[in-house]
Amino acid sequence: MKKMMILMSILLLIMVGCESRPITSTVPAGDTAQKEQVQTEQSQEEILQEEVAEPVNVVIYYSNIQADGFAMKEMQIESLTPENLIDELAKVNIVSIDTKVIGFSETEQSLTLDLSKDFEQYLSMMGSSGEYMVLGGIVNTFLDAYDAKDILITVEGNVLESGHATYDKPLEFHVMASADEETVSAEQKAPLKYRLKDEAYHHNDAEIYYPQFTEMTDGSIQDQWNAAIRQLTIGAAEDISGEYKSYTVDYTIVTCDTEFVSILFEKEVVLDGRVVKDMFALNFDLVECKNVRLSDWNKAIDTVAYNLANQGYYKILDDDVDRETYDEHMKMTVSDAEEYKTQFAGYDYDLADLETEPLGTSYVKDGILIIIMDVPDALGGTLQIETGVEVR
Repeated sequence: MKKMMILMSILLLIMVGCESRPITSTVPAGDTAQKEQVQTEQSQEEILQEEVAEPVNVVIYYSNIQADGFAMKEMQIESLTPENLIDELAKVNIVSIDTKVIGFSETEQSLTLDLSKDFEQYLSMMGSSGEYMVLGGIVNTFLDAYDAKDILITVEGNVLESGHATYDKPLEFHVMASADEETVSAEQKAPLKYRLKDEAYHHNDAEIYYPQFTEMTDGSIQDQWNAAIRQLTIGAAEDISGEYKSYTVDYTIVTCDTEFVSILFEKEVVLDGRVVKDMFALNFDLVECKNVRLSDWNKAIDTVAYNLANQGYYKILDDDVDRETYDEHMKMTVSDAEEYKTQFAGYDYDLADLETEPLGTSYVKDGILIIIMDVPDALGGTLQIETGVEVR
């Protein structure tokens, strides 16, 4: 009996020792070569991943200023992925900033790109020409980058539909004007030559400064533009002469090059003990020989309207008004992007009808479109909104 009890105690000790011993695994000495092979394969895989992540050069296609052809910009991205291409296309307003890649596949020379619903909503805000430029920008960029023949664009697995068409088949490269055609067009439309000089008007309590075009190669256009500037700055002061205590106007030339001039005017009138401030802008295209209105930037207003209505990108330049306050006000006054676009059609002075007061004005600074919007006095009367949309 004692022997049996001793034997059981020994077995119990062995079992307890086995349970408390940590479990480890070792590679037998003979498997060293296999271990080295695994490490080599892992190193090769890491090298391949690094090679895939190397920067690549791509060409981004986007709308030209006239929205009648494609401009191209060669650039370097971290790696060739659909996400990186979409990010770059968002920067040139071909897709909205909230557009996401849901899926992507490549089969021989055919691509399939599945995008989020945000893209379809963005596309539906475009006119027919804007829609062509948006789709062309995506199609051309992806086909060029992946050296493919066609691409099918879907939305969250479903057929892409806009207000103008259903895109249930793959799309091929969108045609753009050739370099020769662009060169000829540029030669046919040489910009007007000009100079700008400062003029001043002092009468009673009015102190007004305004610019005038001189030495322009087309005298009739020069006279028309100068007359409009004088009417909008001096004319109003003369119309209410004697009714104000002071009337001042000053200006800033925000863009001035061989092809385009954009001028911002700021006015302050002291009337019946009240200080009334206002601002407006005028834009002149020296190539097309016309004053430019917001409605001339077809694709731009589609993007701006969408962003304003859907809390996309824009920046309020006035320090005393925060974006949250502005958003709350506009939600109560403008229902959607289409209503914004309707309002934008009435922006900027028509030089042929200066008596009609515009709903707002616009100007271009550093190539970016800025709109001046009339708002209630509680928000300052006028607001400058930097749209982030490049138009030049």
